[in-house]
Amino acid sequence: MNQFTKKTNSPEPGAEPGRTQTPWVAGLIFKMAMMMVIIAAAFWARVHLNDKTEQLAREKNRITREIQEKRTEIQTLIAQRETLRSWDNINSKIKQYNLALRSVNPSQVRYMKRFEGQVSAPSQYSGDTRVADTSAGADRTSGEVQ
Repeated sequence: MNQFTKKTNSPEPGAEPGRTQTPWVAGLIFKMAMMMVIIAAAFWARVHLNDKTEQLAREKNRITREIQEKRTEIQTLIAQRETLRSWDNINSKIKQYNLALRSVNPSQVRYMKRFEGQVSAPSQYSGDTRVADTSAGADRTSGEVQ
């Protein structure tokens, strides 16, 4: 027995004579294979996550572009609505289709009294507004509905 390393030249108990002992080589190969599997799995996960990130970024850009297109379309429709609602457009359509519509005669406009009490009937209105009066019994001189 070597005194410094405490190794003996005799074979291990239970070992076959003439066969070299290499259990550490098999363990080393197994550990290296496991490390390679772990590294490959980490590499695959990184590639997969990068691919998913790029796919989500493309989807976000597509949705952002669609939102911008919808906002532009909404602004266009609002501008078109305002153009169609303008008095000049309405007046031109009245003339184009020869409609028997005309402006309200100022003597037909009446102002209603503001009623501060409790409203008991739908005919009573509590607001100042212009109303076109077409009834036959309306007082045309006083400016109030009776």
